[in-house]
Amino acid sequence: MFIKSTQRVFTRLIVRVPKRTVMYQTGSEGATAQSGSFGQKEKAIENQWARAHDAEKLKILREALQKHEKETATLKKNIEDLAKKHES
Repeated sequence: MFIKSTQRVFTRLIVRVPKRTVMYQTGSEGATAQSGSFGQKEKAIENQWARAHDAEKLKILREALQKHEKETATLKKNIEDLAKKHES
């Protein structure tokens, strides 16, 4: 008797559970950007932007390096001057 009642409960629970709809993409989205001359042009534009962005970063980094090298040279000169003072 108890087994029959539990089976009914489980059956009712299963019936009451809403079904989930499964949605998926076929993969055709974005196909225009990946094929043909449009995709090549898009890729070329992105590559051009990336190269320009990297060139700008390199310029900034080189300027910073040059500034630090000047500061290092000044500090080395100060150290040498102080060392000469203490030797004499």
